[in-house]
Amino acid sequence: MALPCYGPGYSPANSPHLTAALELDTAMIDFSASLASRGLPTSITSSGDIDTLMASFGESLKDLHLWQYYVLDVARERVAVRAALSEDLLQWDGPDVAGKSIVELAQILRSTGKIQGLGRLAGRFSVMVDGGVAAGLVKAAFVNVEDNDALAEAWARVVDVLNVPLYEEWEADTRAALDQIRNRLKYIRLDENGPKIGHINERWISCLVI
Repeated sequence: MALPCYGPGYSPANSPHLTAALELDTAMIDFSASLASRGLPTSITSSGDIDTLMASFGESLKDLHLWQYYVLDVARERVAVRAALSEDLLQWDGPDVAGKSIVELAQILRSTGKIQGLGRLAGRFSVMVDGGVAAGLVKAAFVNVEDNDALAEAWARVVDVLNVPLYEEWEADTRAALDQIRNRLKYIRLDENGPKIGHINERWISCLVI
């Protein structure tokens, strides 16, 4: 799911999946306002200027840690499973998983639809698995393991596997967003058939600007 731009009547308040888009828009506005202080071009005269701006913006975008909208929080998942195990709150009602590998457990979990928040971008670390479900899964899978800490660590390894394609989704969405920004910047500032808007201000690449 690509990071969306949002239109009139929509906001993170009524459409939580737009929260990441708002962060991206805000980052673009803040970045454009700081071009001079960063020693970056404030007027586009060549494709080299675009390359310079996009490289710098791409680096600044890393500080937003937008990957947190996509993945499960390993530390929180570990704590939730340990708590559920200690209270004997086991809720696994899926297929038999005894003896399955970590990778197989991750595949089974995806197929049963028990991962909450996938693709919604509703908030940072809003993707999760109910602690009781996760505890039940690892307890059913590792039938010879009695130590709760060991089972919690096993669950953390499952989460690591679950997170691999989610990180890849975040990377793909980031590339798509940066490509869209580059293309828009090129059209409105440099292309012969574009409007050739002049000096860059704080609205230079916001998806809200026509």
